[in-house]
Amino acid sequence: MKPHIQTLISLLTKKDFKTLLAFYQQSNEIENIDQLAFVYQQGQKSLSVFEFYQQIATKFIESKGLPESLINQINNSDSLSFFTPGLQQNENFSKVNQQQRNTLHFLLAGTAQSSELPPFNYLRSMMLFESNESLSAALKQRDCKNLTPIEVYMLVNSNLKTLPNHELTALLALIEIETKQHSINLKNYKNIILAVRQLCKKQNTIVDEELQRTLIIATYYEKSTNQVINDLIN
Repeated sequence: MKPHIQTLISLLTKKDFKTLLAFYQQSNEIENIDQLAFVYQQGQKSLSVFEFYQQIATKFIESKGLPESLINQINNSDSLSFFTPGLQQNENFSKVNQQQRNTLHFLLAGTAQSSELPPFNYLRSMMLFESNESLSAALKQRDCKNLTPIEVYMLVNSNLKTLPNHELTALLALIEIETKQHSINLKNYKNIILAVRQLCKKQNTIVDEELQRTLIIATYYEKSTNQVINDLIN
């Protein structure tokens, strides 16, 4: 076991939280990522300890900021739920990495190892019931390829399964929230069509009105579903 994790465990066992926080602040970013990963893993073991470890992680992030290397690691519902209080601090939802991507870009992109659907309803609920200006701002941020988080979802998320009604409704609401903040970049439409076309071919998915991704693309770019379907086929 790495020394900085051994020390972390020792201080947690002693409940010496003041020294624990000081130790985290003195550690480098690579060690901080290990420490945050450890408390996250411990928090996932049982609901009874989730809040305890979540508070530790939040204090860590609050004291030193969101480590850039953590941004692409918050890419599923469990990690988002655990780190949400930390992300709500100091506009951390809007913090970006070298690709100019924020947490939402990676969360909506999904991973090749997981078929989990993005938590659209969770995100919309946060916007509705909590003060999340930075979350709303993060929704319209563009990465180094000029893509917003929702565009990244349409471009690279490989899960073409139909979203449950409540998740689809939430996604459409997020699209409305984003489009009220800025103009849609129609130049990205062609690249998304090309990417989804290749994805459908790879997965042997039929392109028709049953493919929900066509409705999402049509809604985002204010086109008819028939046009999107035709563009995907031709």
